[in-house]
Amino acid sequence: MSAVLAPFSLTRRLRRRAAVSPAPRIARPAWSFDGLHRIEIVAPDPECAALLLEYASPLFPAELVTGDVSVVRLQPPQAGARWVIELLALVERWLESVPLPCATLIYGGRSYLIRSSLDIAKFVVTEPETAAITQFVVAEPQTAATL
Repeated sequence: MSAVLAPFSLTRRLRRRAAVSPAPRIARPAWSFDGLHRIEIVAPDPECAALLLEYASPLFPAELVTGDVSVVRLQPPQAGARWVIELLALVERWLESVPLPCATLIYGGRSYLIRSSLDIAKFVVTEPETAAITQFVVAEPQTAATL
């Protein structure tokens, strides 16, 4: 009888893991208030950035950073969660007035894509209204005698 060799995957041994493992990474919420970061909103051109700066100045300390792309940098307040709602309302108002389909917002090392409500409305399917449907009137066929 010939000896049958076992497949390699069955004969290999499992290696022991290192005794020192890396510390587990603790996930924090995207909008955490621990160690507040600056918020950066990327604008496509300097005119759009100037309009955003005009809208943001009454709500947040803001500055315009120019370079390859125009960025408006905002500083969120130290306390409360209301600033998040104000920020999203600000970005939505700016997107509708420019008009842009979306904006890139950078906060805490993460990038967020904020879409305009006008852009999202394009994807909503609505039922046709009955008042909008035109009715066609079928005329009776005319004969040569009636012409």
